[in-house]
Amino acid sequence: MEVNGKIQLYPMTRIAVALILGILIGDRWGGSLPSVAWLGVMIALLVAVNIARERPVFQSVALLLSTMMFGVWSLTEVRNAREIQLPEHEIGYEAVVVSEPQVRGKVLRCDLLITSMREPIKVKASILRDTLTNAWTRLKVGDGIAAKSKLEEPSYSFSNSSFDYARWLKVHGFQAQTFIYHDSWARRQISLARLSNFQRVRIAALKFRHKLTDKLRQLNIEEENLALISAMALGDKSMISNQVRDDYSISGGSHILALSGLHLGIIYAVLVLLITSVVKLVRKPTEIYQRWPDVVVQLVSLAAIWSYVVLVGMSASVLRSATMLTIYGLMSLLNRDRMSLNALATAAIIMLVINPYTLWDVGFQMSFMAVLGILLIYPRRHLNWLVGLVIVSVAAQVGVAPLIMLYFGRFSCYFLLTNLIVIPCATCILYGVVLLLIASPISLAQAFIARGLSVVAGWMNAGVGWIASLPGASIEDIRINGLQALLIYVMMFCAYRIICINLQRK
Repeated sequence: MEVNGKIQLYPMTRIAVALILGILIGDRWGGSLPSVAWLGVMIALLVAVNIARERPVFQSVALLLSTMMFGVWSLTEVRNAREIQLPEHEIGYEAVVVSEPQVRGKVLRCDLLITSMREPIKVKASILRDTLTNAWTRLKVGDGIAAKSKLEEPSYSFSNSSFDYARWLKVHGFQAQTFIYHDSWARRQISLARLSNFQRVRIAALKFRHKLTDKLRQLNIEEENLALISAMALGDKSMISNQVRDDYSISGGSHILALSGLHLGIIYAVLVLLITSVVKLVRKPTEIYQRWPDVVVQLVSLAAIWSYVVLVGMSASVLRSATMLTIYGLMSLLNRDRMSLNALATAAIIMLVINPYTLWDVGFQMSFMAVLGILLIYPRRHLNWLVGLVIVSVAAQVGVAPLIMLYFGRFSCYFLLTNLIVIPCATCILYGVVLLLIASPISLAQAFIARGLSVVAGWMNAGVGWIASLPGASIEDIRINGLQALLIYVMMFCAYRIICINLQRK
């Protein structure tokens, strides 16, 4: 990324920047013209790219501008597709629950996918709990319901931060929100025929995840420890208490609760180790077969990773991590640089082409900025485990600190101490979950491993709680806007360049 002290933007990085600019332009001014107009400009620029083959500078500029126009067009198309006319009054409908219901005060919150309308729509629902029949206690992911309520446009923003909840709902595909009274819904067997194959597979995966959580519960793991294990291994954070969430947020360990590159990286390493061991047993010694074991290892490992991504709900951070791991695996087969700014940019391009609204996903932003911080700061040489962990922790925190201040109004002062506790514990837990799966036919071994997992999870929760209780654990009520966060990143980058130049002179 740096050549002779200068920042080198690889082609994919330039394309990613142009695409992001185009999406931002589309969000602000895309509706001023029909989407076909933006498509026409993009095609004209692509024609100019082919015509100007002997003028490389003009060709490069035209290519980047066409990428920007693609960003404008794709954002406009997605926005037009998601805009629907909601009924002005209450309606009856059938829906399927597509998230784990969570108790929040007097209501039960869950995500619904309405299947009885012309096109299925995703709704954020709050169901008033009935304390007489307690019917809400039997509602789980994958269940069908018949309900009657008014569907409203996503709204509401948090006053103590720059987090825009209404935009968050739209970014995650929610087209409405609704409040359902306790006597206005009932469980019902519904047809999923109108849903796409992808939606049906995702619902089936979520139901399977719920069964896995129930199996973990049957191993007599303490509830608080089970919540942590389920969040880290299955991406189900519905059981985590508000107190535990606050402890991890204050201490700077919230990233460990959300599936991300750390979790998938550990699982990928375990898979590669296991599959490589199996492949070596059947590997033929002749030279013609020297390459196929590596291909088999990568293909099987990546297939397992993507199956796991579907299982845990396909959040932006998980998709980014899986995309990066896929690029990493392919680059390892081609003997290319596996961890580079180019690979990160490629992952961003893939995700933004699939869904341009991903750009506003907080998990997407934090995930990419954390990896970017690591790529810029982590030295390309072998370091011992402790030093490497410290540098990675600092680099990732530097990358996401302005975003945390922007969205959550907080800066965790002891994040380094937190990572020294949570990362080793997280590694042990994820390895333990894999062993738990392998040992499933042997109940005694499974019970022993489950006990060990519970102990490690308990240590982790206790350690994070202790750090959160320390004086000055976090700086609260930080108020910055998007422009200020951007300026902080600019100043950080300038400081980084000054340090790099001084180091090169020495």
